[in-house]
Amino acid sequence: FHAFSWFSTIASLFWLAHLRRKKTFRIKKWIGGVLLGIGFFQLYDGIIQHKILKIHQIKYNVYILPYDIVWNVTAVIILIIGIIIFLQSKKNSNSH
Repeated sequence: FHAFSWFSTIASLFWLAHLRRKKTFRIKKWIGGVLLGIGFFQLYDGIIQHKILKIHQIKYNVYILPYDIVWNVTAVIILIIGIIIFLQSKKNSNSH
């Protein structure tokens, strides 16, 4: 999993450099994509790793439900903000 994460990070940096060279890099679209990635990963972590696979928890030796709710709701909020920013960036690039 971590090797895949690093591979994705390095690949995305090459892609970013390519977009900048072509002068097609759009900061708003990039921010939306980053937020989508963060939100998706946090939701995956909270559901798959914490609950299904039980690899680790957010906090130990406490009543965990409030922590799980905050973790996953925050992930959904980040995803929604990322979607909004990404869609706005597409709308703005179509109007030019």
